[in-house]
Amino acid sequence: MVENGGIKRSAAQAGLSATHFRYPEEQPLQHKNSHTPSAPAQNGERHSTGEMDMEISEHENDQSEAPDQLDGQWSVAESKSARKKRKTANKAASKAKKNYDGPPGVSFLPGRPDQVQVKALQELVLYILSDSVAPTWLAVNNAKQIQKVVVLMIPGLDKNSLKQSDLFKSSMRSEHDHIGESAPTESGPVALAEVESAATTLPTLQSDETPARTCPSLSENPASSLLDHLLQVKAPGDSGRNQIHSPLQTMLISPYSEPKNKKGNHEKPQTTRTAIGEFIHTADELREAEYPIHPATFDNQRDAQLEDERREKTLQSASAGWVDTNASRSEFPVPVTAVKSFNPLRDLNSLKQGYNVYALDCEMVLTDDDKYSLARISIIDWYGRTVLDKYVLPSLPIKNYFTQFSGITEKILENVTTTLQDIQKELLTLLGSNSILLGHSLESDLNALKLTHPHIIDTSIIYPHPRGLPLRSSLKYLANKYLKREIQKGGADGHDSVEDARAVLDLVKLKCEKGAKWGTMDANGESIFRRISKAARADGSPRQTAIVEYGTPERGLGKEATYKIACEDDDDIVNGILHAAHGDEISDGNNGTENDGEEDNTIENSKPDVHSTTKEEPANEEGQSVDRIPAGGVDFIWGRLRDLEAIRGWNAPPDPIPDDLTPEDLTYDPKTPETTSPDPALEIAMTQTLTRLAKVYTSLPEKTLLIVFNGTGDMRPFLKLQQLFSQYKREFKIKKWDELSVKWTDVEEQALKRATNAARRGWAAIAVR
Repeated sequence: MVENGGIKRSAAQAGLSATHFRYPEEQPLQHKNSHTPSAPAQNGERHSTGEMDMEISEHENDQSEAPDQLDGQWSVAESKSARKKRKTANKAASKAKKNYDGPPGVSFLPGRPDQVQVKALQELVLYILSDSVAPTWLAVNNAKQIQKVVVLMIPGLDKNSLKQSDLFKSSMRSEHDHIGESAPTESGPVALAEVESAATTLPTLQSDETPARTCPSLSENPASSLLDHLLQVKAPGDSGRNQIHSPLQTMLISPYSEPKNKKGNHEKPQTTRTAIGEFIHTADELREAEYPIHPATFDNQRDAQLEDERREKTLQSASAGWVDTNASRSEFPVPVTAVKSFNPLRDLNSLKQGYNVYALDCEMVLTDDDKYSLARISIIDWYGRTVLDKYVLPSLPIKNYFTQFSGITEKILENVTTTLQDIQKELLTLLGSNSILLGHSLESDLNALKLTHPHIIDTSIIYPHPRGLPLRSSLKYLANKYLKREIQKGGADGHDSVEDARAVLDLVKLKCEKGAKWGTMDANGESIFRRISKAARADGSPRQTAIVEYGTPERGLGKEATYKIACEDDDDIVNGILHAAHGDEISDGNNGTENDGEEDNTIENSKPDVHSTTKEEPANEEGQSVDRIPAGGVDFIWGRLRDLEAIRGWNAPPDPIPDDLTPEDLTYDPKTPETTSPDPALEIAMTQTLTRLAKVYTSLPEKTLLIVFNGTGDMRPFLKLQQLFSQYKREFKIKKWDELSVKWTDVEEQALKRATNAARRGWAAIAVR
């Protein structure tokens, strides 16, 4: 029936015969303007009348939207939504074809915000390599042609030093000129050895030469490509609460991208049983939590020396009565990731993987020097058996027993003769290289014990506060939330340290059962390395990633990277980044090694400067480990230069507050000697850092996006004021206002807010090589 003005007519009434509906045999579908081979259409000939002519004429106005037609007469019906989708797809294809041959590049969009968050840098990475949406503040031309993304973090490098440095501009040009002859070509990547030999030579600082080749993403002065795209980046945190969160974690933990369930909620990742060794804290994690750090925690002598110097200043060394457990790196157990016999059975004993695990809790009292001193220590082993439970007599008279918290009374300590030195001797006998200490805010217990140990697991860290450090969830809260257990119900009788130690042990066991994401905000997030690895390259193969970092990158945030390159200094970092970007030369075609039939995930690099590379999974079905990065390199690389940060003291906690405070101790002037007079060590470190940055940028393969950022501004004023505030809070609980060494008023509060805002002001530079 054909409808006209609300009146239905039959086909015959509309002038249509049965022949109009009969499909010719073996007749293919054709466009209405095309001619059939069997019956060529006459010019202007039409076989439909009335309303049907009007409907067809509407399609003739737009050839791009014209549907197909049978025998030059009938068009195939197409819905409005399908037509709109096809038109959008045609426009996108036309635009992609138009820009396909153009070079990739970046440019700031008009009206962009004055600053972006660190998350925006992460979203830029995921837009290029994964499935994130395009940034609203940056235009990325031909994003699909960008082959790699390198993110380089340089704490301690301020924006002005980079932008105003003539050395950096000269270094960039000189490095670009020098490497031009051995640059990657259209036929494939340059061999790593050629890149290293070209980039290792220090720049000659020549500025009057012409670049050896033309790169569409570089101007005559290649530094301008990077310096033209500088922007302010706000570090994560909460200025209202005077908190600054980790920019490192913000960059490397991405929003969870798994599909949603039927209710529209993200499906949470399945729990994964994890051996306890995976939760041992790194030196960086311990430093952030203000732990005294054992020398064996570090895998390079420089960091260990810096920590020794810090402990001397803070009275945490042997001269102040401190002891280090008898642990040596050479005697550490085999890393859990390299153990092949791990069988995830429902047996808790298998989770400790050969370690001796001890949960520790201490109770303290206040002595006459206004410091907390050890009064009781309780230790239980993996099986919940009490190993040590003793009261301790402080060396100084007790000023406050804190009975409502510690459970300690004068009567309890009346006949106690055990001293701190006695406890230290017992602990040195008990703890060794294969021992793990568990605790809640364990740095307080270790400070009271005057003891350090390399293997630490802190439940206040592995179950982080939702708002991050320095805030921590209480043990009572964690036990109630995750163990469904009420602890610390002693009331006026105080806490039971054995009960607290057992709660800590059970929380760690639960963590091993459920996996690293259990009990964290990261249950809604995933490693950026993992997310990128789920995306595919143009040829369909999965993307690969690499982390180039000090220490043991296979632990912590880098454990899900395809390759982990461990380094000892900033030169190693640079070489490791270039190694990961270019890959290894293809030699004899044997990308695997055999070691008496045993798999070995530790990779000996062809690059001698880079000390170890590990790949998480075997690359072939036979299970052979891969000992080389494939030629052409990986898709995403993260690295960090740290020399400048160490020289400027940006990574060191403030000096301890002296007993006799002066007005100078209560303030912190950011104008340190390094900003008021030349510092030779700082100038050398700045020169070396800028030269390394130039080397990385000019030596990367073409069509590589480089993102350089410093994470935060100068943290020293912020950390000093936070230290004073912590001192105030401790004293406020036990002293009268007139007796406080630090009086926190609105003046100090406003100074802390200004320091917080200043520390959150970082920067980033973005360019396509």
